[in-house]
Amino acid sequence: MSQRLGFFQTNLPVGATNGRFNILNFILAGLNIDRAPVEVLECVAVPTHSLKEHLERLATHAGGGVILSTCNRTEIYSVAEDAEVGVRQLREYIDAVPEHAGVTGISGYIYTKTGDEVAEHLFGVAAGLQSVALGESQILGQVTRAMQAAGEAGTIDPMLSRLFHAALRTSRKIRKETDLGRNRTSVSSLGVQELQNTLGNLKGLRVLLVGAGEMGKLTARALRRYGADDIVVSSRSMNRGRILADELGAPQVPFENISDALIEADVLITCTAATDSVITAEVVQSAIDTRPDRLLSILDLGMPRDVAPTAGNIDGVNLISLTELQAKSAESWELREEAAAEAQGLIDEGVRRFKERLTGMSSEPMIRTLGARVEQMRREEVEQTLARLDGLTGKQAISVEKMTRSLVRRILADPISFLRSEEDSAVEAVQKVFALADLDEDELE
Repeated sequence: MSQRLGFFQTNLPVGATNGRFNILNFILAGLNIDRAPVEVLECVAVPTHSLKEHLERLATHAGGGVILSTCNRTEIYSVAEDAEVGVRQLREYIDAVPEHAGVTGISGYIYTKTGDEVAEHLFGVAAGLQSVALGESQILGQVTRAMQAAGEAGTIDPMLSRLFHAALRTSRKIRKETDLGRNRTSVSSLGVQELQNTLGNLKGLRVLLVGAGEMGKLTARALRRYGADDIVVSSRSMNRGRILADELGAPQVPFENISDALIEADVLITCTAATDSVITAEVVQSAIDTRPDRLLSILDLGMPRDVAPTAGNIDGVNLISLTELQAKSAESWELREEAAAEAQGLIDEGVRRFKERLTGMSSEPMIRTLGARVEQMRREEVEQTLARLDGLTGKQAISVEKMTRSLVRRILADPISFLRSEEDSAVEAVQKVFALADLDEDELE
């Protein structure tokens, strides 16, 4: 693989085209809930708060890429000079993630793709065709955030950025023009529906909702749609919990008081971003012991799992996890095939258009010019600032240098993403904003 990828490094070898992507060396390695059990998938899940750290580690080990980690997949997309070598490095990276400590056999669940297959897979993922809830609404935002995070970390190659933008454009078109988009759902909605099927009616039941992030909000809305009228909110973040509780007109329980709140609950739904279980089997058992004649239904939407799986073995407890939801989803293969067939034509067209546009690359010279211009300004300001500051140690001067480089990278992330979006007005707009119309790269060296 090449050395770490950056925003302005566009010199990866492309080679002559032969009508296939393989010559461009797009690569992918990952695991998903279709092929790996939850206990394996949760070992490779990358929490949002540690995504930057993982991207930096990936850059060191395998040259960079995009990490897409959701409730039912963890995938790494990248490019390589040698696809075989690159895929091996991605497999090694996944199998060596520190969170795997004590877990064996992960490599057997890892799937890999190269060339055309990477593009076709990503387009399908972004469209929701690979989700537990067919056409789920969350995946579009998740793919977008994964791309943006890699952009801010400087680990996404220009070619890969274009691939992600193309997949997102096609996904939006599918959601706008097909039944897949009009009938979209979410994992949380699918889970609440399963609760409804199991319990018959959610009205009048006390629901303890643990988690107030994006998944928590979607779950709360689904609960309201299905008639739940007694919801209690809890979150590790008191502020986020308060916001969601206020939106629902529901009470909030401090996270540390979940054990007491569970005693009064008929339904427990968890959807936190915790890296370990937040509800132990002992906590569940204790709650059941205080109300032996009252059943408890648990819906665990966390990845990694929020509820210890052994809690499902307790008498009086019905535990629904992503595994059960995946099984229910797999029962409707006919629906999946119909939806996939409707969307597949747009996916094929999107992939074809992307392949055609690869030859243009009209925005890359502007990106290099913009990067050089801003880098020149950064150097001048750093030199002037350091000259005015007496007594700085070498370590402090290096810290200033690193801080300014990081700041520039973050500031330019959105303009560069806009340039690579292939909007017709992108280049002209950036030229005007940054006064680049009359400049070329030679002037900035």
